[in-house]
Order: sequence, then C-alpha cells, then structure tokens
Amino acid sequence: MGGVFVHSDTWRAMVKKVSAICVTGQFKRLQRELEELYRRAGVPEPAVQAYQDALLSLLADDDDAVSMMSH
Repeated sequence: MGGVFVHSDTWRAMVKKVSAICVTGQFKRLQRELEELYRRAGVPEPAVQAYQDALLSLLADDDDAVSMMSH
C-alpha cells in the first residue's frame, strides 16, 4: 500500500509543476508562437498541439519534472 501513496505523491507533485508552468508568461508566449506557426503550416488542431508542445518543452527544461516522470 505504501507504493500507492508514493505514486499519488508523485502525481500530485507533477500536477503542481504542470499547473505552475501553465500560468507563466513564458508558457503563454511559447504557446501563442507555436500555435501561429502550426496554424500557418496547416497542422491539425494547432491550439491543442501548441499547448502540448509548449508544456513538454518547458517540462523538459525542468530536471525535477523529468526525474518525476521517470519513476
């Protein structure tokens, strides 16, 4: 049962990290830039793809988030 709590704590920490990233100006700027590029390139669902890519990019820059995802 201890594993369930560790897993739960890991998910809580990850959600907290993602939430903190998504409200930053850096995230919002990157998302807007990517969405415009994707729209021009004809990418399906450019807003969704831009959101995902911006989030993944900023998570990858964060060593703590990367180590959380590998557990």
